[in-house]
Amino acid sequence: MQLPFATLDVFTSTRLEGNPLAVVSVPASRRAELTQAKKQKIAQEFNLSETVFMHQPAKKGDDAGDGVGRGEDKDASQVEIDIFTTESELPFAGHPTIGSAVLARFHWYPAVDTLLTKSGPIHLDVSSSSGKDKKGQPQSARARISHDVRLHQKTLADVIPPGQHDSYPGLSHHLPAVRAAELAAPVFSIVRGMTFVLVCVPSLELLGQLDPGLRLDFDNLPGGPLLDADRQPPAGFVARYYYYTGPGSNSYVRKMRTRMLELGAEDPATGSAASALAAYLAVAVNQTATAKFEITQGVEMGRRSVIRVETRSDVQQREAAPAVDDGKEGAQVELREVWLGGEAVVVQYGTLVVD
Repeated sequence: MQLPFATLDVFTSTRLEGNPLAVVSVPASRRAELTQAKKQKIAQEFNLSETVFMHQPAKKGDDAGDGVGRGEDKDASQVEIDIFTTESELPFAGHPTIGSAVLARFHWYPAVDTLLTKSGPIHLDVSSSSGKDKKGQPQSARARISHDVRLHQKTLADVIPPGQHDSYPGLSHHLPAVRAAELAAPVFSIVRGMTFVLVCVPSLELLGQLDPGLRLDFDNLPGGPLLDADRQPPAGFVARYYYYTGPGSNSYVRKMRTRMLELGAEDPATGSAASALAAYLAVAVNQTATAKFEITQGVEMGRRSVIRVETRSDVQQREAAPAVDDGKEGAQVELREVWLGGEAVVVQYGTLVVD
């Protein structure tokens, strides 16, 4: 079986920076043959943070496609994608979404306006881009992220016994201020199965001193599950996302530096975590109707990535306290839209041969 593929660098306009992504094109006739186990092995072969399997939309009455340009509907408005890490399938991930959007819209399927993912349909907005990538230049896209947000009740301090706070494996014991922030950090899901412990680091210097080798076993915490009961089981993907807000922000765009280290190796750009962070700050902290964020990640590992997120919410101020204390203060905020945006550039095309 021969499968066309492309690789891209995402959240960057410069090749060999940003976050690498592999996208494998799956003909309709090969769909059943390309099992979950084979997809997982292919993701391990690419050995990137994520690999996407983009299912070719077959022409009506024709499911015999065997490669890009054969038997497929080039005018399709929807394309289905599956997202895999080297360990498992994800319902949603940010840089695979933006990379797939750029590749589909500007290179393979120019009429596509929706990506179909396990987390739901993702609407694309590429109206601000300059056109097709005729000279190998990066293209940008925005994606309206399907969301099912939840601020969970517990923190790591609640599920790690107090007597182990200074010694529990995986915490940043070499940086006491960061360890304290990890234990107290809010736990926030952007969709079911994608949850982040949002750790606010006190300084840019401390952000640079984080240990990329640390990893927490979120499935076996001593005090029981970290997530709310109705989000168990399974917990899905859970990771810490570190952020620092420094100078450079203005009234229009909040700028932040971030790092993702939970996977045992650093991730250059994590769009799902950036979306979760922006949604949390907009809904639970700032309580604003419209908020824009510019999140820079991957600097410490030499793969600078720029992630842009815009949130839109309905905000209503409470006129009086509720009859029963519901734990909520101030404004009532309902998150309506989360838009994830960034650039991507194709690095290579090839053919994957699978037995």
